[in-house]
Amino acid sequence: MQVGELGTPALSKEERLAIEKFFLAKGLPLDRAVTFADVTLPERYSDIRTRSEVYDFKTELVPGFSLAIPVVSANMESVTGLELSVALECEGGLAFPPQTLPVGERVELIERIARADSAFIENPLTARPEWTLNKAKELMAEYGVKSLIVTDEKKKVVGIFTKRDWFYENDDKTLVGDLMTKKVITAERGVNFEKAGEILRKNKIEKLPLVGKQGGLAGLITANGLFYKYRHPRATRDDMGRFVRTGSIGVGKSFSDTHLKEVESQVKAGISLLLVDTARAFSVNTEEAVKRIKKEFPALPLVVGNVSTAEGAKFLFETGADIVKVGQGPGFACRTRAIGVGVPQLSAVAECAVIASCYGKTVIADGGMKSPGDAAKALIAGARAVMLGNMLVRAQESAAPMFVDEDGRPVKNYVGSASFAAQMARLERGDLSHLRRPEGVTKVVPVTGTVEEIVNDLMRGLSSTMAYLGVRNLKELREHGRFISQTSAGYVEGVKKG
Repeated sequence: MQVGELGTPALSKEERLAIEKFFLAKGLPLDRAVTFADVTLPERYSDIRTRSEVYDFKTELVPGFSLAIPVVSANMESVTGLELSVALECEGGLAFPPQTLPVGERVELIERIARADSAFIENPLTARPEWTLNKAKELMAEYGVKSLIVTDEKKKVVGIFTKRDWFYENDDKTLVGDLMTKKVITAERGVNFEKAGEILRKNKIEKLPLVGKQGGLAGLITANGLFYKYRHPRATRDDMGRFVRTGSIGVGKSFSDTHLKEVESQVKAGISLLLVDTARAFSVNTEEAVKRIKKEFPALPLVVGNVSTAEGAKFLFETGADIVKVGQGPGFACRTRAIGVGVPQLSAVAECAVIASCYGKTVIADGGMKSPGDAAKALIAGARAVMLGNMLVRAQESAAPMFVDEDGRPVKNYVGSASFAAQMARLERGDLSHLRRPEGVTKVVPVTGTVEEIVNDLMRGLSSTMAYLGVRNLKELREHGRFISQTSAGYVEGVKKG
């Protein structure tokens, strides 16, 4: 291994040649860095008769873990919360929780995602017969559910409390035991999904409590979750019919035992991937963090970022990253380039993707994409997925509160993670020691639809791009897509009319 500055791994001759070969094959310039508007995609002969033939957007992030669509949410407090996480994974994408949230809130978010529309629930929410309707309503409101399993003091199932039992009751002092459905059909813990489905169908019920050997409540299977694939075939779910959960962690000035405990608490909550998030991932801080996490949780796939150079990507892969997040400064609410650092996004993604291929790893393009065409270009440059903040914050389900502007339009505040507003919020919570020079801004953006509408529009645009290029899946798109440079006038000609 060649060593560069401060002992970090330098690019080998073979890696530099691989980058040059890839750039030449893709039509990317070697003498300057470019971004999305600097290039366009020449059409290719296509045997695709209609865009509807293009619907395969599957992408593999790590061996054995794929997404139905190449879209992940930006781990920003104004973007990703419970509603957006569920809505995006329902469409086949993936959501990352903000690492700036206190760990308790992150874990709560992870646990609530696990319960949402889940086929199997390990620890169902329960009520006691002596509870008042008001107490039960408070618990259901806290977790966003409409039913509870009723158990006695020995945790044995004595009833089920569904919306039809309490919806028309006006007296909140009424006891749960007087309202609940007492006849409950159960199954033994360990029943397979096929048998559970038969029980649910035969009895025309929606909830199937599971009982253990001692007769106590030991889980829950829901019809809504079990048959979810029929309504949402692209949804990002695990083999237990739950939405996939991810975690996040910062690196701090140094990676402490407290940081490691935060990782452990998220692992216990069932995460499948962990995002190690920092604006300066090509650093000793990140190296310490990744090595400690990998030592304690060697099987946990790590997404690490951000970097914008091949050297930075190689450093992270050598350190232990499984996926590298690429992008410094291209985001709509990011202003890192104002301090003079960062590489135009398309070139950054391309050279980092070449290094990823050398290690059998992958990269995610984070930021700078304003259209389906930009997303397509990032994927052609080698990204396995695109991380979106600007597009998704405009969704009704994004975490930012919605309000009405002076023209009566629904809008939201898109708060950059390194903005003054974001830093003040963290300072008030006590998880930031001092204000830094803002490298982000807050923007007021219009609400343009639901996550489903925004994602479907993006995928329709991507299918159109693929139809013009004569490709039917993302592997073919990466292999056959190429760029040609365009002037600023050429770009304006294509996007601005009148």
